[in-house]
Amino acid sequence: MTHMAHSSAVTRARPDPAVLRRAARKEIIGLLLVLATVVLLVSPWLTGGSPDQAKDIHRNEVFLGIGVLLVVIDRFGREPAVWHDVLVLLSGVWLAVSPWAIALQDTVVFDGAPIVDVTVGSLYVLLSAVSLLMLWRIRRHQDGDGASAR
Repeated sequence: MTHMAHSSAVTRARPDPAVLRRAARKEIIGLLLVLATVVLLVSPWLTGGSPDQAKDIHRNEVFLGIGVLLVVIDRFGREPAVWHDVLVLLSGVWLAVSPWAIALQDTVVFDGAPIVDVTVGSLYVLLSAVSLLMLWRIRRHQDGDGASAR
């Protein structure tokens, strides 16, 4: 009897694969978003430009970068939700087109801005799409477990 009680305790201590997938999704995607945002925020200096020369594009990058960082901080504090990923996805789309949209207003855009903004914006879109897909699969799996248990 004691052996069976010990055996069931060991079984319960084994982590649920779904919980591990959610944790990996949250941590890896969040970390990649932070790294991409750091690159975005320091990009004027990495590409030889200066925020003083291209204030509008740099303000746009700073605004989006801080917004994405706030979303990522919230992702780390809670279970990632669809709205987290949708905000990052929309930020990525805007970031990818913003160098040209801002340049239409006769403002200065530093030379590396289109490359950095399109790259980071595409990364935001890709990571949010992967996260949304994973969230959909996890929810679908949970709904399938609930349906079979009924």
